[in-house]
Amino acid sequence: MFGQIKPTKKKKVKVAEQIIKAIKQGKLKPGDKLPSEHELAETMNVSRPSIREALSGLQVLKIVHTKVGSGTYISESLHENSLLATDLSLMEKNIDHLHIIEARRNLENAILKFVIKKADEAGINQLKKALTRMDKHSTEKEYEEYMDADHDFHEAFVELSDNPLVVKAAQPLLATIHDPLYREFTHKYYLVDDSRIKRCFNTHRDLLKAIQARDLKKAKDSIAVHWELMEDALERSGEE
Repeated sequence: MFGQIKPTKKKKVKVAEQIIKAIKQGKLKPGDKLPSEHELAETMNVSRPSIREALSGLQVLKIVHTKVGSGTYISESLHENSLLATDLSLMEKNIDHLHIIEARRNLENAILKFVIKKADEAGINQLKKALTRMDKHSTEKEYEEYMDADHDFHEAFVELSDNPLVVKAAQPLLATIHDPLYREFTHKYYLVDDSRIKRCFNTHRDLLKAIQARDLKKAKDSIAVHWELMEDALERSGEE
């Protein structure tokens, strides 16, 4: 049903194209369960992160849906007209999640010592406000509200550097938090339930405490834990 993917810049798009092609050819029908990520990765000769990003994109496009603890299925409400109108350009333009994680982690580590040194009461209050909202929405049912608050927390963190060039440089990275494919991927593999959302919240809470205490080491540790969790989510098989 599927073939190996030849080397290409956007393997996730090629993966999605093969799944759509299988549906159009009738090899996959609405309601059918897809092979596991491991099976798809081996068959197409790509990494599991490429499979996950493709499935996240197809879920945003409502071509597939995931049942927790069961796997990924072709949407039962899928119609041929929907497939004909499918536009994969969003996936082609979307930056790989690994690149987003690497860039944000490195940026935050690079400016941390300035944040610790220059953080003032007004800036810390902005962090507190965002953290309060994150705490309020630390549930899977309010995932979108949580992610909006998460964006505001990281924006307030960057602004504590008190450097307009750093803030400007960070804006495109912070904007990825609003990207629908990034959110879908994060929801599916990182913040999939209340316990994982709370664990993520705790890393932000610890970072705020470290900034208030002017403790650079603890702040670095908090950031490291946060991005290690994200990297682990990228490598984890997820619910299949």
